[in-house]
Amino acid sequence: MRQIFLVIALIAAPVAAFTSFELYANNAPAEAADLGDLSSFKAIVADVQSLASKGDLPAAAKRITDYETAWDEAESAIRPLNPNDWNNIDAASDAALKALRQSAPSADKVNNTLAALMAVLNNPAQPSH
Repeated sequence: MRQIFLVIALIAAPVAAFTSFELYANNAPAEAADLGDLSSFKAIVADVQSLASKGDLPAAAKRITDYETAWDEAESAIRPLNPNDWNNIDAASDAALKALRQSAPSADKVNNTLAALMAVLNNPAQPSH
């Protein structure tokens, strides 16, 4: 009789664990779609950050145009993947562009907006501040 209970326990435990996992997995919220490889955008922003940190804001402003062009060209492919994340990056992009294109840009503001842009490129689900 003990052997029957042992067999039932040895069969029931894995079945219960598997069933519980399946129920959890099927009811877990779906993850948002990934925007894909953003490394080319990050590389350009890193270049812009490097130029800005050296105080060469005119060169940084010129280089961020490369980012803007690439971002705009990729919009039709990237935006449908996750419109919310795309909007987070786009808002941070606009802030960085605006900061660099002021008639007399503030180095602090430029560096802060570029840091915020890089942060949101690294984690698009997190809106920039």
